[in-house]
Amino acid sequence: MTMNAVVLAHGNPYQKNPYLAKLSRVLAEAGVPHEFWVWSRDKAKIDEPRVRVLLDFGSWGGGFINVIGYFLWVVILLVRVFSSSRETVYFCSRFDSALPCAIVASFRRCNFVFLDRDTLSKSYSWPGVIRTLIESMEGFAARRALLHVVPGKSRVKNMALAANLRIVPNTPHSDTIAAARKISAGKRRSSASLKVLVSGLVSPERGAGMILRAIELVDPAKFEFFCAGRLIGDDAHGIAASLGSNYRGLLSNEQALALTIDSDLVLAFYNPRLEINRLAEPNKWFDCAALGVPFVTNPGIETATPFGNAGGCFFCQYGNGAELATLLVRLYEDRKLLESASAGLQGLKFEPWNLAMGAVIDSLKQKPPGRLNRPGPNCAG
Repeated sequence: MTMNAVVLAHGNPYQKNPYLAKLSRVLAEAGVPHEFWVWSRDKAKIDEPRVRVLLDFGSWGGGFINVIGYFLWVVILLVRVFSSSRETVYFCSRFDSALPCAIVASFRRCNFVFLDRDTLSKSYSWPGVIRTLIESMEGFAARRALLHVVPGKSRVKNMALAANLRIVPNTPHSDTIAAARKISAGKRRSSASLKVLVSGLVSPERGAGMILRAIELVDPAKFEFFCAGRLIGDDAHGIAASLGSNYRGLLSNEQALALTIDSDLVLAFYNPRLEINRLAEPNKWFDCAALGVPFVTNPGIETATPFGNAGGCFFCQYGNGAELATLLVRLYEDRKLLESASAGLQGLKFEPWNLAMGAVIDSLKQKPPGRLNRPGPNCAG
């Protein structure tokens, strides 16, 4: 069947959000016309013909202003989706985009896919009553979705209870890896220094403080640090300031992967105090596995087990910058440890994202017209 899609999400889908960039590529490969309706929290203009900015408000990070922003975003989507074509399939990035579609689906047919990338109920230390309410609303959205897509089994309580559940790991797109290798080809400088990469969201909950401390402790003649991504908090900005031109800002997915290829080691920490971090399914880990670049993370993350068992990563206690510095020195002095870790990662086999998500999209295209929506309990179709 012919399918038209709209992706509901935050940010710039091509430069600042790898997930949305590879989703667009897979939709295009499947021959699905699509556009993006986004909430922009950056001051820079998004100059893309397929991107409609529905809300330009707030900033990245927390704060009361962004609470207002979320409320406005949900209301705007509710109105736009309700008044739009019933034949459109909405790909909803995260719960705040899926909730308006689920509400509309309670009154009339609304075809949507819940891309449950970050489980909201597990992302903050909510009071018990609030958490229970959010979990209930997440279930409400998941039941009314055509498909509920999660990044790993760690996010699923009972597979048997969710017929519409699909697991698509956060692996990279095959073509993005190929493009990154072309960007990287021949650009890696031969040097005795250890090249260490900090990328993605650089924030207090992602270990910015311990990373900055480690940078300050090690011999700058022996290490070359690079950073790329969004900076949140004083420590993150301190990292960027200390690295000067080695802070590369916000990069495209291809450029970010090329920087990974050119690195000896990637730092990827997650505060285990938050449940969502203990169940993390980070892009960075799967990028490293696909490229054979070892990474350092912290104990207390259940989903790191396959990488640790393969010997493909190193562990350092969260928040301990001195321990991280000691580990970095050990890896600088014994490069065979890195070679062994790289071999361990290359022994892991994960399905490329384009194949896994491509199968999800193909399953939607194959459904006969008028039968896309699979209403949940008490849901009018």
